[in-house]
Amino acid sequence: MGRMPPDPPATAVPEPAAPATRGLILVGPGAAFGGELLVRFGLEGFRLGVVARSADTLGRLTGELASAGLTMRGAVADVTDAAGFTAALEGLADDLGGLTVLVYNAKLSIRGNAFSVPADVLNQTLAVNVTGALTAVQAATPLLVDRVGATILVTAAGTRTEPPGGRFALAVGKAGLAALAAAVGPTLADHGVRLRTVVLDGRVGPSGPLRPQAVADHFWQAYAAPRGTVFRLAAPGPRRAAATLPLEV
Repeated sequence: MGRMPPDPPATAVPEPAAPATRGLILVGPGAAFGGELLVRFGLEGFRLGVVARSADTLGRLTGELASAGLTMRGAVADVTDAAGFTAALEGLADDLGGLTVLVYNAKLSIRGNAFSVPADVLNQTLAVNVTGALTAVQAATPLLVDRVGATILVTAAGTRTEPPGGRFALAVGKAGLAALAAAVGPTLADHGVRLRTVVLDGRVGPSGPLRPQAVADHFWQAYAAPRGTVFRLAAPGPRRAAATLPLEV
């Protein structure tokens, strides 16, 4: 009887690939709902980063997240300084293990109406409210390309949220931001990046009409929805028993 052939050498079974990390960076957290938004995404497994204009803001948010058992990375930068902002964003994305979602919530508001706000002051607000958003999009896009679920969310406001009589500059800025998002969205889609506009049609605060937690949930729905470009959250009204669910347009 012939000899049996030797057993083939054992081959190592490759370890299953670790799931890719998901990172979110919030630009301009503000005081109304930034903490709640970060917690909402953090509880979904996102690593969290924040770009703010002051270290005090970063410290406040670090404390809020710690109470929820979460951590964050922060960077102080101004969107009107394109080079400095881009460097901060790239550094945060690297710390987080990659960027999946960018939320642009930065704004500059000056009280006054169309006859009291000087043109140069309006231009200063547009540098944050519109041009700053473009800076953020341009800086984030190379970091988002080829990332699963790559998304940019920008915060807009309904006309009732910012009455022109007292918030003329911000109303103009938010309208410009919405127009920017509509114009840039198709180009980003060609690169595999979704741009979605979150419209908050009402004041955000603990007593409403839009509650911070509801706003945070709305941002999550805007990210998680399979399609849609504009997601509006409205306060309860005579014909609405509750705030509207995400509206896809």
